[in-house]
Amino acid sequence: MYDVLERYFGYTSFRPGQEQLIQNAMNQVPTLGILPTGGGKSICYQVPGLKKGGLTLVISPLISLMKDQVDQLQAAGIEATYLNSTLKVNEVKTIEAGLKAGRFQFLYVAPERFSQKSFIYLLQSLNITLVAFDEAHCISKWGHDFRPSYREVVQNVLMLPQPFTIMALTATATIDVKEDICQLLNIQNEHVIETSTKRENLSFQIDPTYQRNLFILDYIKSHPKDSGIIYTSTRKNVEVISEFLKTKEINHTIYHAGLSKQERDHNQHLFVMDDVPIMIATNAFGMGIDKSNVRFVIHYNLPQDLESYYQEAGRAGRDGLESECILLFADQDIRLQEFFISRTGNEEIQTLKKQKLNKMLQYTKTKQCLQATIINYFNPEEQLSKCGKCTNCLHQEENYDMTIEAKKIISCMIRLKTPIEKSILTQLLRGESSAYIQNHDFDKIKTFGAMKSYASKQVQIFIETLLFNGYLLEVDGKLICDASVTDIIKDKQSIWTYYKPLEYNERVEISTLHGMDEGLFDTLKQVRKSLSNDLGVPPFTIFSDKTLQIFATRKPKSKDEMILIDGVGSYKLKHYCPKFIEAIATY
Repeated sequence: MYDVLERYFGYTSFRPGQEQLIQNAMNQVPTLGILPTGGGKSICYQVPGLKKGGLTLVISPLISLMKDQVDQLQAAGIEATYLNSTLKVNEVKTIEAGLKAGRFQFLYVAPERFSQKSFIYLLQSLNITLVAFDEAHCISKWGHDFRPSYREVVQNVLMLPQPFTIMALTATATIDVKEDICQLLNIQNEHVIETSTKRENLSFQIDPTYQRNLFILDYIKSHPKDSGIIYTSTRKNVEVISEFLKTKEINHTIYHAGLSKQERDHNQHLFVMDDVPIMIATNAFGMGIDKSNVRFVIHYNLPQDLESYYQEAGRAGRDGLESECILLFADQDIRLQEFFISRTGNEEIQTLKKQKLNKMLQYTKTKQCLQATIINYFNPEEQLSKCGKCTNCLHQEENYDMTIEAKKIISCMIRLKTPIEKSILTQLLRGESSAYIQNHDFDKIKTFGAMKSYASKQVQIFIETLLFNGYLLEVDGKLICDASVTDIIKDKQSIWTYYKPLEYNERVEISTLHGMDEGLFDTLKQVRKSLSNDLGVPPFTIFSDKTLQIFATRKPKSKDEMILIDGVGSYKLKHYCPKFIEAIATY
């Protein structure tokens, strides 16, 4: 599999989780992969697809992403195509003939295609060896972006006669969503490959400014070379921000469901092709936008849940370079989201959405590391650490020694001798004699009421601090002590926490590779843009910003030097690299 990885994609090693997923596919084992945005999910089915031969069927709810994926495969010399509603009848017939002739290695399709009997008959006649469910969280009724038409596809796929392997992939999945996907696709728990959702290159920020338009204007002016997305909750806000930026002569475009399909496609093309740097959009724009050089994502309004927020914010920095995710939160946004919730689904769904909105609000109020808060939401069992660059990590001072409080909490946990939920532990420490506590005789423990002089919120802050510093762990929704708590009990370690209000004035500047020639980088972007115009493909499918930055740092003079750089495969080496080598030499 390493030969395929290097030959077609220009890499010599796999990212975390990729190799195990690929190995499962090669061994005919149904598998679910949960990898962060930019973590290389596509390669997980592309490498085994090429290795196994035959046809790999990729089912995706994102029509906007299909052409980008096919463009990238074709740019690497791989035969790929797609079938969706954007094609004309004669184009569909040509593609179907090519499929029957065995011409293609990859076929991307939208779920709606499975409603056509003729398409099912076509699939039954093809040599399908691998089926990949992309954006698999859309299958689950518990997912934040549930698509009923996608869920209905599952039975149609499972009834196909070929002995293919199934792979499901997503960037975001809570515990409920994971279990739902596995049940639907007959995937065993031991075959779920989950890596950390942490994105080392992203810095998360919260700014409660009431001058949101001015914030955006100031940010764009201070980042003139950067491409970014500004998300709003309503079409009206898209138009308002757009009109404001027009008066300031800021080059941008817009995207929302109120525009015609032709307008949306045109505006998306301008953004993806680097012709316009700024996109202002509702969440109608998004999940399928595979543009790797988005340097910032600003949320003008509070999203409805952390899944949506992380999915949208995660469109920044897909190339691995430093990028920023900024949430401009205001209290009036809460009422807007509550209104949206009141108009969706049945009572059960509304209750679930309200719980998720509450988690989103907790994110805006927490004094802990913002990235660690997100990670804990998706995987409570993951060991947490501070990112060191979010709003909270940078602009808060740990000004209170909570070692005494920590000892009380740990002592209580040790006396319990059993895992316990955070809310119950808080009640126990405060001496709240609820029916649950009485039924379990927790009110008879010596440490019952040990922190009765503290407000619930204060106790929760102390518990969170221990959790975020790794002294407490959350397993299956309940807290347990890590072995390191002995350092606190034996006075070998003191613990500090926050008691000062948040400050949001400073900003993190995006850094680049040390020693990179900025002038050469700009020149290489122009070469890439010219080449993309000639080929009619998005610039980032040729080379990512990260690869261009390596070019601008190392200044390779030959193909022998180029092939040693990540992202340069044999096809791109032959067809694209000569123009970049020439540009470097001329520069």
